[in-house]
Amino acid sequence: MTHTSPLPHPARRSGFTLIEIVAVVAILAMAFGIAIPRLGRSNFDPLKEEAENIAQSLRFARQRAVMTGVPHRLLIDLEEGGYRIEWYVTEERSFGGSGSNDFAGLLGATADQDEDDATRPPNFSPRRQTERSYHPIPHTNMGQFRWLDDELYFVGIEGSTGWIEGGDYSIVFFEDGTTEPLLLELADAEDHSLTLELEAILDRVRTREGHARS
Repeated sequence: MTHTSPLPHPARRSGFTLIEIVAVVAILAMAFGIAIPRLGRSNFDPLKEEAENIAQSLRFARQRAVMTGVPHRLLIDLEEGGYRIEWYVTEERSFGGSGSNDFAGLLGATADQDEDDATRPPNFSPRRQTERSYHPIPHTNMGQFRWLDDELYFVGIEGSTGWIEGGDYSIVFFEDGTTEPLLLELADAEDHSLTLELEAILDRVRTREGHARS
């Protein structure tokens, strides 16, 4: 009986060629070069974070104006890069003095202040009338100036009087929560811009990428 030997198999190639390794490394480098910057900005973006803080301040000022029946404003220092919430009251009321009918928590009053008011003898003397003006709200955070990071700045505001880039600007909310529409543009050191759109009457502040002025 004749035995036939099996046909030889082609030699199996082991490993990768140098060209294939270089190609894989190049593809991985390109992928990481695109993905890593996006991941870094998605995890924490100071520009988006600050835009959201300003949007929250605007919403808070509007809600507080409606609940207290007193006009509020977000005062913005465009040149120095700061902002805080103020309300239109007398100096006495601005610090939670007598005659304030607001909620203690809304004003930032403490339990010790409430207890002192309860034990204090009543004052029957005529109340001195003082003029109203804007004062910082008695709130540890919102009533103090919040300053932008060194890498961020206000580009300008498009309001009812046109485009403004310097000085102070007041975004006023009236007792019913209404305000004037405006566009507020923020930017960072790399000239990335975000614009906050404040819509009149509606309780809505939207943020979009890009400049306020087309």
